[in-house]
Amino acid sequence: MERKLTTIFASDVVGFSKMMGDNEVKTLNILKERREAIDSIIDDHDGVIFGSAGDSVIAEFASPIKAAEAAIAIQQKMKTMNVDKDESDQMTFRVGINIGDVMISDDNLFGDTVNIAARLEASARPSGICVSKTVFDMINRKILVSFEDAGELELKNIEVPIKAFHVIENKGIVRFTQDSEKIYTEVKAAEPGSVAVMFFKNLSKDEEQDYFCEGFSEDLLSMLSRYNKLVVMSSHASFSYKEKSKSFKEIGKELGVRYIIHGSVRKLGSKMRISANLVSTKNETSVWSNSFDLSVEEVFDVQDQIAEEIVSTIVGRVEDDLLKSIKSKRPENMNSYDLVLKGLEYAKNGNIFKENSEAAVKLFEQAINVDPNYGRAHAWQACSLANLMDWEDEDDSDLLDRCLKAANRALELDPSEPEIHRIMGSIKFYLEHDYTLGKYHFEKSVELCPSDVFIISRYAQMLIYFGEFEKSLAELERAKRLDPFSHDMLFGPLAFCHYWLGNYDEAIESFKTIKVLNWHIFYLAATYAKKGDKKLAKEKINEAIAINEQTINQFLDSQPYVEKELANSLKDVLESI
Repeated sequence: MERKLTTIFASDVVGFSKMMGDNEVKTLNILKERREAIDSIIDDHDGVIFGSAGDSVIAEFASPIKAAEAAIAIQQKMKTMNVDKDESDQMTFRVGINIGDVMISDDNLFGDTVNIAARLEASARPSGICVSKTVFDMINRKILVSFEDAGELELKNIEVPIKAFHVIENKGIVRFTQDSEKIYTEVKAAEPGSVAVMFFKNLSKDEEQDYFCEGFSEDLLSMLSRYNKLVVMSSHASFSYKEKSKSFKEIGKELGVRYIIHGSVRKLGSKMRISANLVSTKNETSVWSNSFDLSVEEVFDVQDQIAEEIVSTIVGRVEDDLLKSIKSKRPENMNSYDLVLKGLEYAKNGNIFKENSEAAVKLFEQAINVDPNYGRAHAWQACSLANLMDWEDEDDSDLLDRCLKAANRALELDPSEPEIHRIMGSIKFYLEHDYTLGKYHFEKSVELCPSDVFIISRYAQMLIYFGEFEKSLAELERAKRLDPFSHDMLFGPLAFCHYWLGNYDEAIESFKTIKVLNWHIFYLAATYAKKGDKKLAKEKINEAIAINEQTINQFLDSQPYVEKELANSLKDVLESI
């Protein structure tokens, strides 16, 4: 019998038997209406339905990402269709997704993979999605959602427990999420000083030392990005090649860079060897290389030396004053630095699990206890506490107080840390409504770390609220250059810019690129209204209200426009739909 590897999507209606018992005709009419919407979404995501009995739908997808995106779109659509309906006219679905080997017979699929998907669906929450660990591993960091651990599930007629996760609405910042395979920005000509810093390979026997390699690589990238004669790719772009087997020439073409920095770290106790190479992507020849044998305490000296030698090699000369200014403020105790790097591993995944944010906060607290004067530890503690606040169902004044205290302490200790200015910008602008000071901190953050795409996206969003659409658009285009893969945190502000500039078709195209739409849908509704498409505008405003559980006024209250005429203009458009 023929077999293949595929992703199985299974769904059915919560309480269908009771609904049929109450009123068969009405229930079947509602189901027919819902199935039309569900089938259309599955088809739009390249899925194929191969099973449909009663209220159930079983479909296959070539990609687990497509299956998950379809599941999210379906649950959002069902939520929208339940709005303003009597309880007896509402219909709620559950979804389960699994991936594995299946048997094919007469256009039908069989095997444990199909059965597990159906059992996961039964374990999902009402209006929820439950995925196996295999699916989680493949969609994690690729879709802007968060997860909760469902544990090891004992599923009917399945011999071994299945590790599973509940998919939930995204929580916390999405700074490090959404790995991407697709290049959105094609670079026609690489600038003379364009460079990408690859993830330094871990040659230590201890795989857990990956966090140190990533931290070292990111710190080196950040240092080089402050040199205004270099164009340094974002870490999201360059680190995406960690698991890919592509030549330097191929990477150079995709990222649009003339040089690539790669290297390795071999760590044994307090001693290590760091090797670094600068390669020309044109002919894949080494332009510069060096190896450093050092103790852990000397790692910052090596970073400085690598940065200085690379800048000298690429640019041809060194501006001593600038090189001194780009050196990071060092901790007094290297154990604190190590704890910060460990904390960053959890902080970068803070929106995936709540436990990640909690672990990050604890590690940064330990770093602060080791070295109370290490500003970077305080900065990232503030960031993780802010992330943790978003996981809470209600406002937590204690978390907010701790976040503000950590942010202020970090700024006092290290005013050259870009992350603290990004956090202070958010606090001043969004919480305290001190727009002038908020803007100053955002600008300072971009100045200190020009290659950080997340920082650029937050700065661009802030510029939109000031009505500086052209400037915001220019920053977003620069971010797309630094990260050709791009992702939702760029496409959202990009769509808003096009909306305000009257480029409605471009705005709609940007909205369509976003994998998971939430509050963006209010702007999408306004865009369709501006285009004169009343039907789609009405459909989208209903979706926005249902999915975000916000009225138009509540949404407008969340948009801190400094220019009040902009807020009034948006309100007029939305209320006219």
